Amino acid sequence: MAGRTRIAEVVSRRLLNQGVIRVLAIVAWAWTSACSGPTSPSTSSSLTTGQWAGTTAQGVPIAFTVSSDEKVTALTIGYSFNGCSGSQTFSNLNLPTAPDVICIPGPCSGSISSYRAFNYSDGARGTGPITTVNGLFLPGNLAQGQATFLDYPGCGTAPGVTWSAARR
Repeated sequence: MAGRTRIAEVVSRRLLNQGVIRVLAIVAWAWTSACSGPTSPSTSSSLTTGQWAGTTAQGVPIAFTVSSDEKVTALTIGYSFNGCSGSQTFSNLNLPTAPDVICIPGPCSGSISSYRAFNYSDGARGTGPITTVNGLFLPGNLAQGQATFLDYPGCGTAPGVTWSAARR
């Protein structure tokens, strides 16, 4: 009977070790798959390139252009708050939409390298109005973000005005 018990222990250990090895192999595969990918952001322009148009929570238009190298080159945003309304147009921009990310250890995952967003600010405190626009590109040809209109003469401030846009 002792011999059978010993054989059962050896078989159980081998099966356990094989199971552990399989689990470790699966974990290693999953880890390397999650960590593999390009070492720099993707150059695919399918998510951002083109003309975008939408509206802000104030009911006024926002429009911007993204070039083939995935940079926002022009931005127009309307505003309407505290009895003031108008539009700001910013041209000759060169705002990157790709993240400036370094993954340590590299390479970056696909989700990080495909992330696209932009940030723009015009003006300085004490010298007049400040307009800030942040945007995030989403799947389905959509973009969303927020704008802040700070220290507009005679109007005051409108922080955190949400907006949404679609690619035309």
